[in-house]
Amino acid sequence: MTFPAASRPGAGMPAQAFADDEPVFTPASGLLPHMSVPVFGQRERWSGTCLRRPSNVTPGNWRIAFPLFDPVWNLRAREMAFALLNPTHPELRAAGAFRPAQPAHLSTVRQLVERLGVLGRWALGQDLPGQLPLWDADILTAFLTSRVSAGTSGELSLGSYRSVLAALHELRDVLTGGGLTVDPAAVDVAGTVPTTPTRPIAPAVWWPLLRAAWTYIDRFADDVLTARDEVLARPAQPEPPTAASRHPVDECLERWLADPATRIPVHAAAFRTSAAGTPMWSVISLLITDGANHTALDSGRRAAAPRRRRILAEAARGRTLPLAPGQAQSLLGAQRIPTGTSPRPAAELDAALETWLSDPTHLVPVREDRIPAPHGPRTVRTPRWALLAPLVYGPNSPAGITAGTAAGRRRRSMVQAAVDAGQFQILAGQAHGSDLPRPTPHFTTVDRADGTTGPWRTHLSDRELGDELRALQGALYCFVAALTMMRDSEIQEIRRGALTLHYGSPAVRSYKLKNEPGPAEEKWWIIQPVATALAVLERLSRHPTHLFTTLPAPGTAARRGVSAPRLIDGFIAHVNTHCLNTGLAPVPEARVRPHQFRKTMSVICAQEPDGEIALGIQLKHAARRILANPTTHSYAAPDGAWMKEFDDRLATAAAARLTSLLAARTTGAPVAVGPAAARLHAGLDRVAARLATESPDQLQALAADPRAASDVLRSELPDLHFGTLNHCLWQAEQTECTRHLPEAERGAPLIGACQPARCRNSAVTAAHAPIWLAEQHDLTERLRDRRLPAARRAALRARLEDIKPITTALTQDL
Repeated sequence: MTFPAASRPGAGMPAQAFADDEPVFTPASGLLPHMSVPVFGQRERWSGTCLRRPSNVTPGNWRIAFPLFDPVWNLRAREMAFALLNPTHPELRAAGAFRPAQPAHLSTVRQLVERLGVLGRWALGQDLPGQLPLWDADILTAFLTSRVSAGTSGELSLGSYRSVLAALHELRDVLTGGGLTVDPAAVDVAGTVPTTPTRPIAPAVWWPLLRAAWTYIDRFADDVLTARDEVLARPAQPEPPTAASRHPVDECLERWLADPATRIPVHAAAFRTSAAGTPMWSVISLLITDGANHTALDSGRRAAAPRRRRILAEAARGRTLPLAPGQAQSLLGAQRIPTGTSPRPAAELDAALETWLSDPTHLVPVREDRIPAPHGPRTVRTPRWALLAPLVYGPNSPAGITAGTAAGRRRRSMVQAAVDAGQFQILAGQAHGSDLPRPTPHFTTVDRADGTTGPWRTHLSDRELGDELRALQGALYCFVAALTMMRDSEIQEIRRGALTLHYGSPAVRSYKLKNEPGPAEEKWWIIQPVATALAVLERLSRHPTHLFTTLPAPGTAARRGVSAPRLIDGFIAHVNTHCLNTGLAPVPEARVRPHQFRKTMSVICAQEPDGEIALGIQLKHAARRILANPTTHSYAAPDGAWMKEFDDRLATAAAARLTSLLAARTTGAPVAVGPAAARLHAGLDRVAARLATESPDQLQALAADPRAASDVLRSELPDLHFGTLNHCLWQAEQTECTRHLPEAERGAPLIGACQPARCRNSAVTAAHAPIWLAEQHDLTERLRDRRLPAARRAALRARLEDIKPITTALTQDL
């Protein structure tokens, strides 16, 4: 079958190998019971609702959407997807396409179909032949080159496009019209730079990010969650009226009109812009709302239109009471409906406002505007009265700060004076009650970047509380991802009650999805801070089972799963935005993704003894040899930045040791024994003498900054090497460990061949004494055994004679 270069969209065509009614997913994919399964003939999309959705995939992405710009490419995409999801289909076997028996993951197929759509649009734009067998290597090279030009650089970034081309080549005998006859593996693309599959997070980003995450978990979490619980405990706001439920004003209106004695007040004569016989709308509003609302029938309100029509209809029936403007007040006084409440006295309202303004933590919400002026734009801050009244007088606040009365104008002057004195907060745009920051003096006290001390948040609105909840969730994700080395899918499958024991050690229980036919329960060892993080996470989550979920508004349900990249980026941005108040160090701008935590911690742990074996277990890498597999070894290989970080930490530790030796030597007392002790003392004495001539406080400064001490001390002792049993003042001509080696190979000490009791480069300090004394005691005890063979006794006695000069000097001279 052949196709034209460009086909008419919408034209249907049969597939060569698959029937339209064939189910897309089979039991091998892990079907859920009682769920409909899409079939091959569905051209727009195949839903994954019949499969268990991983928590780290949103419901909107749990489907395969096919290109609709051309029926040829639509069919080709469905055929490729069907073949990947059904690798053991008889048509594939008959065509010689033998793929792994495990069906491809839906997310993988979804990505490949998207890339195929990119290829199809590019092919149509280039007016290429519709038959893939006619494509040559130059066309494939041109396509991959176009992706490089579009910003997809690096061999890894082109991997998904190469996978699509490989599938079109492998399935060439199954696809309708044929597939690629050219092997894409042989196609080279100029301008691509091979990249490492996963780069670790740079040390400059790693340490401040983890410190910020732990600070949020250990110090800020209780403040944020307590504030969240207080919001959830507030009385629920009344639901907005619906068509089936009447507004209270409407009920009051109907009750007022139901009274046969009710007469509608109208203007007896023309008044201002109102003609005679026009209802007195503000008066009627006060009558039906017990004087609480004079705008219920205002023409500018949408809900007032049907109410006005209802009143006009009654007025047309003759139920009117013509009144002059002065007579309306007596009507209000006579017909006021008693409510059992009385207005608050003016003095009480004044006192409440003065008390509220006297607290400097109470900030007046204002709107800031820039208005033109003769000498340049001027900033005007106008209090937002509707938002201020509930803050001062409570939720059902009286109209005490209005401009309609002399008392209200006086109170407004008091508020404006406070704003002019700097007691304000700016709320831009259409602000609501949830935007009002409330004081938080009870929050945890921190040392801020400007040297002051106080709560890490001084005010917090409901909207800002939502930001802090998301930041806390981001901190929890970063911390758990870093210290457990779990994959993103495994982290998001953590459920309530996940803490357990694994071979007697604390662990977290979750599910491994990668390379598994179904979710496989696994356990990852953890330390106590991770257990603390999970306890905080259980309190944060409002989902019945899962811990990493959406953070819904009150009254709505949480959905399992989060967008990890967005969570990480949001947390870093949040830390940097508020670092001046929280006292946290800013995190350098960097692209951090979930898999990089796993990689970075692997690099760090690989430096520990037997780290590769432990990593293979924790990373859930399948063992391919007796100890640890090559996957773990390559995954934990450090890059240049982390090698420098490890070297810097060793140098810092070495500098601290040098400084302590120098401080002890300045008293004149010996700090070492052994063949090279005199050389070590001489070097330390030269440094002390030099410091004494420069500044008497220099030694104290060096003790406070060990890295600075390293520069001075290393100049006098450039070949000093630290060891567990001794320190080596390396001189090649006096060495014992390398004297049997060729002269060209004597460039550095061999720690494993050191003979610290004999070598003239060896110096033993008080820090080494416990090891030497313990060995002397052990040798002495073993020589008391009369059953020892003569040769063994002689060897032990010789070893004891070797170390006695050192132990004697350690006990007598130090």
